[in-house]
Amino acid sequence: MAGIAHVITPDSASGSQVIDGSLSFNNENKPFLKRDFATGNRTTWTWSAWVRFGSSTLHTLGPLFNNRDPYNSNTNFLHLSYNTSTNKIACGMYDATLFVSDRVFRDFKNFYHIVFVMDSGNSKFELYVNGELDKSVSASGDYGINSNVEHLIARYGRYHSGAGSEDYYWDGSMSQVYLIDGQALGPENFGFTDPLTNTWKPKKYTGTFTGTNTFYLPFDGNSPIGKDQSGNGNDWTPVNFGGSVELDSPQVSGARPILNTTQGG
Repeated sequence: MAGIAHVITPDSASGSQVIDGSLSFNNENKPFLKRDFATGNRTTWTWSAWVRFGSSTLHTLGPLFNNRDPYNSNTNFLHLSYNTSTNKIACGMYDATLFVSDRVFRDFKNFYHIVFVMDSGNSKFELYVNGELDKSVSASGDYGINSNVEHLIARYGRYHSGAGSEDYYWDGSMSQVYLIDGQALGPENFGFTDPLTNTWKPKKYTGTFTGTNTFYLPFDGNSPIGKDQSGNGNDWTPVNFGGSVELDSPQVSGARPILNTTQGG
């Protein structure tokens, strides 16, 4: 199967509930999700997910989330990606890079919490990793995310005149994926530092799900892969996943996402 929801085994942290699973993306099979967006807030949004990076170098660019740009304009395209040659996260447009992470991601066993915050009102675009600020750059105006075009998870596909499309696919696992359209939120809305272990762990988002394109995809095996759980009906279409989601119980090592249910961040 190209996409498998892996059971994540229990952790001993008190007051916590285990996230049931994560969704695997095997880039050899080119699995991805797609959705046509309505026009949303292009200057203010938050993308949050727990991700485990794969070790495959089949594609140099491993796209996490981006929109399509059929018009060849940098201002209409933005991608959030993992570079398999540098092992860093990059955010860029077609031929320009907004920033590259300071952190290097060479751990292919553990999950990382990744949060991108576009806050053009305060002239900044930020990347957080496991609750800590990794990069903050100046950003003003609007960008391609939340524009009225197709958006993609785990596939970079940019149309450009005379050359068809460029396609790259992401390798790894994802869980608890949010896009909050119209709100610039910090990582404390999605995670907390466990006082028992001093590690960053997930907690349930309790804020509002307002915004035209806001969605929540648990990727935990308890609902169809692309079914939006925010209540907004912003469902995604899974492609190349080979059928229904299957649950299995592999040996899972390293950090395991934990969903906090009893305390604040």
